[in-house]
Amino acid sequence: MDPLTYSLCHKPVIGMLLFVASACAFPPLLDEAPFALQQAGARLVQDVEAPVGKTYSLNLNFRFRSAAAIRADELVGSSYNAYCGRDYADIPPVPRQDLGRPIPIHVLVRERRTGAVVLDQVFQTLCITSQGGSGYAKTRTAARVALGAGKYTLEVRSLEDQPGLAGVTTTVSLVSGDGK
Repeated sequence: MDPLTYSLCHKPVIGMLLFVASACAFPPLLDEAPFALQQAGARLVQDVEAPVGKTYSLNLNFRFRSAAAIRADELVGSSYNAYCGRDYADIPPVPRQDLGRPIPIHVLVRERRTGAVVLDQVFQTLCITSQGGSGYAKTRTAARVALGAGKYTLEVRSLEDQPGLAGVTTTVSLVSGDGK
């Protein structure tokens, strides 16, 4: 999507027409790149290009083998509620049960041409933001990344071993975060 189309998608009348015609679809900057989240120190380094300046969602995706496996999951979680934005230590034990366990990841984003650091932060991911789709999948929004239009190098690193992911395919996506 180019900047002109993106801006037109946000106009009241023409935006609705473009949306109905599927012209406002925003493809992922990074679509489900394999990431061995199970192992501490696992790294994903990928070049991405942001066609327009906006905030993008960095997602951790989990694909389970079966309905039974997704129901048995205790790591990713099964709900999203008001506790999700809080520090895990401050959440009472009963509400924690459906939120999964915190998964810390380090995210480093550099401007490709200059190497300037745009983001260098550790995120404590918690809670699912979606479930379903094709197959037995869950998604966690790990970070919101503000990028200007340009080319970047994204590095994501797992900080701790994550037991409970045997047989689960884990990937990383960088997406628009909305339909337009």
